Amino acid sequence: MSKTLSLLAAGCALAALPALAPGAALAAAHPDFTGAWIVSPYSASLKPVDGKPVPFKPEAKTVYDQHVAAAAKGDHSWDDTSICLPEGLPRLQTIKEPFEIMQKANAMYFVAQNRLPWRAYFNEKLPDDPDPLYLGYHVAKWEGSKLVIDSSGFRDVSVLDDKGIPHSEKLKLEATYAMGPDNKTMTVTWRIEDPDTFTRPWTAKASFKRMPASFQFPEEVCAAKLQSTAPKRD
Repeated sequence: MSKTLSLLAAGCALAALPALAPGAALAAAHPDFTGAWIVSPYSASLKPVDGKPVPFKPEAKTVYDQHVAAAAKGDHSWDDTSICLPEGLPRLQTIKEPFEIMQKANAMYFVAQNRLPWRAYFNEKLPDDPDPLYLGYHVAKWEGSKLVIDSSGFRDVSVLDDKGIPHSEKLKLEATYAMGPDNKTMTVTWRIEDPDTFTRPWTAKASFKRMPASFQFPEEVCAAKLQSTAPKRD
């Protein structure tokens, strides 16, 4: 009899607990990336984690060398961000400006300062024949505590970093987000695949720090930067 009463008491205690919202138990198993982040430390170059040179195909290496040589002379005409077009990925996350992540149950939302937002839905599939976009198409999944985002469908006019690594429309990215133990840092590892630009897939990595909760993005209008160089009209 006492055993039966104990079971009944346990059942009543469980029934009295507040019910978890759908997906709450699953969400609790994953880190929350919500917040503003900035690359730290900054590097103009994406570098392979294996310490080897970027595995360019000869034609792509020629284009990259031209970008570097032109930039050394102050010529950034190859860089469409100079006329306010989006950086593309992963460059948009590795420039010296913050970006924000908003984590939801069905999708991850990314917003960069003065740039187009992009999002990655869970349980979706990348399009087979997409119309290329500056920031591509994205799908998200969890691998344990790590967030993995697969991307493709990029326009070939952007570059991968501030130094000018080119890519083609066959570019595919796999970005793995890992939260630091203090929840104030994260590491993003990109697997970069583009058979028209590189001889093999390669991997790059960057570290990020979380901005304070009180941080607000400053107002920035890219077109204002062009006023000093725009042709003057009589």
